Amino acid sequence: MGITMEMSKGAYEIAKIVYSGKLTRSEGKIEINKVTGMNEGSAQAFITIFLAMMDGEVYKRAFNNATNRFLLESIKEDYGDKAFNRALAAVQQHIDYWSTLGKGNLSGLQRIVDQMQ
Repeated sequence: MGITMEMSKGAYEIAKIVYSGKLTRSEGKIEINKVTGMNEGSAQAFITIFLAMMDGEVYKRAFNNATNRFLLESIKEDYGDKAFNRALAAVQQHIDYWSTLGKGNLSGLQRIVDQMQ
């Protein structure tokens, strides 16, 4: 089963709690699974991607474009331009990393980044 936007919205709220330090990553993935039904592996990846975006760091796992757009928009709304620019940088690093794998490129995600910059 794919990750729905409802799952992503619920996961985002819990990932913010992990980011604030009130939950560990492990507690967060369990909570995401409980609240949204997202499997724990995907929940762990969601948290990892969100934290990487907040730190402006490259991440390796990929999510669908709708979830990526939602994360970028939500980070901008909830944390402001500085955090948003770090998140954009992280996504660009992810796109660049993915292009080195020989599995094709993330042109849809690149369009999202280009539109939002």
